[in-house]
Amino acid sequence: METGFNNTENLEMGKDNNSEIEKIIENAWKMFCEYYDGKVSEYAKQLKDDKKRANSHWICWNESDLMLQFGRFFYKELDKIDSKIEIHFDKNLNKNNFKPGDYTFANKLPELKNNLGRCPKVDLIITPEDDYVQFLICGEAKYFHCSEESISRGGRTAEESIEKDFKTLSAIKKLGIAKNVVFIIFDDYYYYKEPEKSKNIENLLEKYNKEIKILYHDSHAKTK
Repeated sequence: METGFNNTENLEMGKDNNSEIEKIIENAWKMFCEYYDGKVSEYAKQLKDDKKRANSHWICWNESDLMLQFGRFFYKELDKIDSKIEIHFDKNLNKNNFKPGDYTFANKLPELKNNLGRCPKVDLIITPEDDYVQFLICGEAKYFHCSEESISRGGRTAEESIEKDFKTLSAIKKLGIAKNVVFIIFDDYYYYKEPEKSKNIENLLEKYNKEIKILYHDSHAKTK
């Protein structure tokens, strides 16, 4: 399953250079996935032990690394146009960061907190550098390099973790805090360790694909 910004009728991102930004996002994701698969395949071939190869992680260790790599390729593509667009990572959506009077959506943040029961920290914001209206895009990311159930000590499943991010993104879009939202998911674990759960994850992504744009990749590079 590979999904992205293919269904343009759901983008609602306006005119001008927005279509270029959409293409840049997809290109950046595609470039990163190709880079990752190429490098990991190269590194994996150097290991003779199948178990060690399957359990090794060379490029991304966590979601912060995933977003950093995405940003790396995003800016490579962004430099080709004059957009005044910037990306920001790990930002709390609260009134301390986005003060009423400065940002037009700031009055929606208490409602966002009330709807979610928390002030969300989003993994990705894409917005014009000189714009104080709604964001162009807000995004959440998931990088599965091990079992979500194990690292949470049974506190949550992978599906529950994804559902939480979908709920956050849906609320952000509904309140007009961002024009569009995107969910980035990179599976480097479930597809070969727990294929049944991997299928469940894909089914869950299909469920939300019309509402939320999804960039998904399950890398088979180290097991080929």
